[in-house]
Amino acid sequence: MKSSNWKQYFDQKAEIHGASVKASDYFDDASFFMQRDNTLRWLGKLRAKEILDAGCGVGAFSEPLTKDNVVYGVDFSEKSLAFAADRGLRTVPGDLTALPFANDKFDVVLCIGVLQLIEDYMPVVTELARVTKPGGTLLIQTLHKGSVQRKILRLFEQNKKFDKMYDMDELKQAFIRCGFGDIEFLKMYHPFRFVTAAVREGLVSDIFCTSFAIKGRKYAE
Repeated sequence: MKSSNWKQYFDQKAEIHGASVKASDYFDDASFFMQRDNTLRWLGKLRAKEILDAGCGVGAFSEPLTKDNVVYGVDFSEKSLAFAADRGLRTVPGDLTALPFANDKFDVVLCIGVLQLIEDYMPVVTELARVTKPGGTLLIQTLHKGSVQRKILRLFEQNKKFDKMYDMDELKQAFIRCGFGDIEFLKMYHPFRFVTAAVREGLVSDIFCTSFAIKGRKYAE
């Protein structure tokens, strides 16, 4: 789907669902909160940090971080951003390939459930890396290409909007090219309600991993 169509799609979801997590495209509310709570716990306690939520939607994912940090939210759906602002995010409409921020601005950059919507992901990863401080953290969450469950689902699903999925090593290599190390994964296994954290990809159990988060620390130049 083209970016203009995605904007229309998420504007419409925001109109229908308002600030609800249903304005995002998780399987259901329980799936959203399971992934959010586990991912933020894995990220660790953050205080007095500048954080970017790139592709923030209605701001539900990063809302818990606003209490102790300054959280910016960028999205091309301005209807979604109105709800994100109500959640305490400093919102900026924009394109993730041309972020309106200086180099090395953010302590933490999050990009949750966005890459599967983008045909050419590398310009986005490069731009997210640009605005991450040396020593800062980049965390991306997306769909896992090797998932048995997703391969079965695609046999029956008529809607093909999430055909773009990723191998863990593919994103690991992108992180490395952008100057990140200390790379780790958080693996999720829908419909099961547990996650596993690992520093390795390519494990046998990965065939049951439906989505994953990858995080790394930006090296000083």
